[in-house]
Amino acid sequence: MKLLTTTMAAIAIAACTSAGAHAAPAGSTKPKADLASCAKPVYPAEARAAKHTGTVKLAFLVGADGKLADSKVETSSGHPALDDAAHQALKLCKFGPASARGKPVESWARVDYIWQL
Repeated sequence: MKLLTTTMAAIAIAACTSAGAHAAPAGSTKPKADLASCAKPVYPAEARAAKHTGTVKLAFLVGADGKLADSKVETSSGHPALDDAAHQALKLCKFGPASARGKPVESWARVDYIWQL
């Protein structure tokens, strides 16, 4: 697991794992998030003022073209503003597609955004 921290939020980028339960065939890779491309998420002012913290677990779909195709909250932080800020931050990242048998394919992966003051 790779951990990035800021003074207001920490983002734990979990190892990108595909949604399949079976072993990947030879020549397959998982989707990748380019951590250097991800802008620091903005801690929502109302959440900071209320001292809300928590972890948002997002699942995201990277298309064969390497673009973010979809994302959804798997586990909420318990605070909608933090969940929404995690979604917005994920949209600012760049991705690399998964591959199967040497060809790009769409695939789901996961990321955790850890909000702490």
